[in-house]
Amino acid sequence: MNSITCILLHILFFIIFGCLGTPCDASPFRDPDIPDGETITYAARVDDISTKVVETVRIIQVGARACYEITSLSESLDRTLTLDKETMSIISVHTVRKFPRATLDSHLQVKNEQPSSATDEVILADFSGLIYIFRGFLFDQLEQVKIGFYGEERRRSFGFSASNKKKEKIQVNQAITECYKIEFGLDGFWGTFFPKMNVWYSVDPPHYMVRYQGLVGPPGSPKRDMEVISYTVNVPEPLKAEHGLSPLR
Repeated sequence: MNSITCILLHILFFIIFGCLGTPCDASPFRDPDIPDGETITYAARVDDISTKVVETVRIIQVGARACYEITSLSESLDRTLTLDKETMSIISVHTVRKFPRATLDSHLQVKNEQPSSATDEVILADFSGLIYIFRGFLFDQLEQVKIGFYGEERRRSFGFSASNKKKEKIQVNQAITECYKIEFGLDGFWGTFFPKMNVWYSVDPPHYMVRYQGLVGPPGSPKRDMEVISYTVNVPEPLKAEHGLSPLR
């Protein structure tokens, strides 16, 4: 066996078994290692109405998969989002919208989703999971990712994407935090008519959201601003025995 053949075999061996031994980036996301019991309080403003949003994270088991259960509670909206811990893909969303004349309770369950091999695009089951999923974004590797949603035509007339902007040091709640800035918006010509959504994630893991400026939902929804007030990690003893307890269940 000549030396060139040996080198090629060694390279092939490394590619195959190296990828089996360590995660190969077949996705624009990875596990951000959010601690169990993480609790973040935000000051939020939707149009001219101010409120507080409290978000907690529990690490739970869904079948054979370790998952993040993220619960967001406010006066007008409660939501529990379950994400696969390794891929940050959406498993389920439970949303309770509270209006003066009615309460709307909805559930979304993702089944039989096929994994994607693309690193430059992602298909989401629900828009509400967008800012949470990007906590696991490959900030130090990727500049832009195309974002699609189930139910869209494959050849749509305009696209939605996330752009990784330069790092910024921002002052929030009397503290300076270095952040990655992600800009979400429509591509091309249509992007000039609809406002961008900007999200600042802490450079230090677990890349929690520090500030949000954008919309409540897809283009056309009310404007929302959010800034972090406090960040703590505290798992109460009674909850440790009841893994995955959620006020929405």
